Amino acid sequence: MSLPLIFSCEHATCSVPEAFKEALAKDTDTITSARGWDLGSLNLAQGMAMKFRTPLVNCEITRLIIDCYAQQNDPACWSELSQKLTETQREKLVERQLLPHLNTLRQRVSNELKRSSNVLHISVHTFDPVAHPNADVSLLFSEGKVSESSIALNWMKILQEKMPELRIIPNVKFYADQAKNLLDTLRSEWTSEQYLAIELQVSNQLFLDNKPVRWDTLKTALIDALKAVID
Repeated sequence: MSLPLIFSCEHATCSVPEAFKEALAKDTDTITSARGWDLGSLNLAQGMAMKFRTPLVNCEITRLIIDCYAQQNDPACWSELSQKLTETQREKLVERQLLPHLNTLRQRVSNELKRSSNVLHISVHTFDPVAHPNADVSLLFSEGKVSESSIALNWMKILQEKMPELRIIPNVKFYADQAKNLLDTLRSEWTSEQYLAIELQVSNQLFLDNKPVRWDTLKTALIDALKAVID
């Protein structure tokens, strides 16, 4: 039996709800840039979820209003644009955006663990190559967790064999030291053998420019490599 998969995409869109458009009217360029969302991440996450026949869990608001990949009560939830909102608006965003996303994932994990001894959650992201010019793909995982590390390293190994032209690097430093996120919240709620989590990061240059390989070719390779690991 294959390892059950859950795919999520926290930075899927640069959408601004109607209630906040007036307050953020002058920030459109920032919101629609790579700061506001992970360009191509939703396309990749949808493609992977479809191939593995599992529903995608994704957010529908720009992370510059609230970052649902951050932990609840972490100041990282809020950008400088969020400070233009009232405290009441921010509290409602936690109630209507962050917590529903987190609780949906909790329920998905719980449901899968009723049928299987473990589950793999893959959070799909893209990054700006200007900030990280030496990588095309990175998998972020907890090196201290044996099952999680084994899957991530094997996934990278097979992907590299399929696409030797890609620069595939484990655990690129996208975040500050000691920074925690949604995956860490969920890791704390199950054992490391039950809940496995990997953050997939892909350069948005592949999505925008089809370089150094075609986007669709990369998607197929990522899916085939993952399938080879979990089957």
